[in-house]
Amino acid sequence: MRRPDAGRQARPAGATLDAIRPRTVPPPAAQEAGEPGKRRRRPGTVALVLAVALVSGVAGGALGVVATRDGGLFGNGTAAGSAGDRTAAAGPTGTGAAGTPAALAGGQLQQVLGSVLPAVVKVEARTDTGKATGSGVVFAESGYVLTNAHVIDGARSIGVTLSTSEPLRARFVGRDLNYDLAVLRVRRAGLAVARVGKSADLRVGDAAIVVGSPFGFQSSVTTGIVSALHRVVKVPSGENGREDRELVDAIQTDAAINPGNSGGALTNGAGEVVGISTAIATNGDSEANAGVGFAIPIDAAMEVATALVDRKPVKVPFLGADLDTDVSPDDIQRFQVGNRAGALVSAVRSRSPAAQAGLRRGDLVVRFGNQPVAASDQLTVALRQAEIGVPVPVTVVRRGRELVLRVTPADQPGR
Repeated sequence: MRRPDAGRQARPAGATLDAIRPRTVPPPAAQEAGEPGKRRRRPGTVALVLAVALVSGVAGGALGVVATRDGGLFGNGTAAGSAGDRTAAAGPTGTGAAGTPAALAGGQLQQVLGSVLPAVVKVEARTDTGKATGSGVVFAESGYVLTNAHVIDGARSIGVTLSTSEPLRARFVGRDLNYDLAVLRVRRAGLAVARVGKSADLRVGDAAIVVGSPFGFQSSVTTGIVSALHRVVKVPSGENGREDRELVDAIQTDAAINPGNSGGALTNGAGEVVGISTAIATNGDSEANAGVGFAIPIDAAMEVATALVDRKPVKVPFLGADLDTDVSPDDIQRFQVGNRAGALVSAVRSRSPAAQAGLRRGDLVVRFGNQPVAASDQLTVALRQAEIGVPVPVTVVRRGRELVLRVTPADQPGR
């Protein structure tokens, strides 16, 4: 998968772009959790040959490397847990109902954009090798701007250009590599501030509007729909020796997202920001939009942004169980899971919350709290939404018998 982040200056017509790697800024952030030793399967992906790229554009130097993988991109379903009813049916796209594509024609779309465009900025990060360009969203009158961490990776200086074309110097506030988010700050009175919506209220089929600076073209707008919710996708880490990361609980849209859109706004039909554009799926040959883009839900993004502004640690719920994303007939017979759907545990880390709760290799997780689990991606998303330190009943099938365990998620170690 690719991320639509930083972009270098506009390229000559016909020039091709390679996939972009995620960027991270100095000062160094805490290391993300990862198991040393042999390579293990990553939770929450299935076989689908696609490249995932970070959507930032690069200028004045070599582009980042496209991370192509055949380990899969999408989960087995569009929803996780109890959210399944949200994504099962699209909204009434042909009726002109508010918030649907049919309602966003002509003057109404212009009215919606009137509140969004002034709050979306272009972000330029100067590095030792050139300049990278992405987008950002002003989320506080005090000058705080939310963008992707990979947009400003390796930045020596960062600049922000307002929608009025006014350039400003930006100060780095903080970043979180796990969520791929960063906060900047500019000093300017009277900034337009984005209206923030609730990504939890999104439904498949809702209108989706992408605003950002694709290929450096500031204040560009594309429209589409919310194609799916609760995706778990792999994105390239862009850092030597670091495993690829997962974008968890992502919003999928067919609104065009391209290099330079990273960190920009995904809004709903009411002009509220509901996501931060982050990545695109490609066939591995080009980083241009193919109608499959991903955004970080704004509910999670604002929690991270608030923690970064307050200089507090960003916590990630951790279970300590690896999930098998490719269950074979032999696995089904060996672990006696029958025809049940769920998330198959392939390994349990010692002294982890999963181990302390009694979870074992071969257990099939079919429910996490009040959310049914039909695939590994759904468990990954349900865990991300859990509260650290709060016990959760987990229903598993173990050799044909159904058991209920109580797991207490901990903060992800090693971050």
